[in-house]
Amino acid sequence: MKNKISTLNIGNKLGDVSLGIPIIVFMFILNWFFDITPYQRFEGMPLMLAPYICSIGVILALISRKLSDNRLWKEGIIFNIILIIAPFLYWYLGTLIFGV
Repeated sequence: MKNKISTLNIGNKLGDVSLGIPIIVFMFILNWFFDITPYQRFEGMPLMLAPYICSIGVILALISRKLSDNRLWKEGIIFNIILIIAPFLYWYLGTLIFGV
């Protein structure tokens, strides 16, 4: 009984982490895009690293699904996949629209 509760807690924590990863990456992208803070040391790095970091979030969400069936893994996968696709859309649409 204690093992099952521990497994469910680990699954919930992994779901939280998989949902927190795209939120933090999205905040870095918004900071880069809108210059919210004057400190822009990383320039375009948040956009470049988003697919790699969010793929880790997808893996954590899938592990969370195996350990405990909750809503967090679904939301984590959805937000992570959106952030995996978003930089490529930004690059391709920018090239098609602006021709740069």
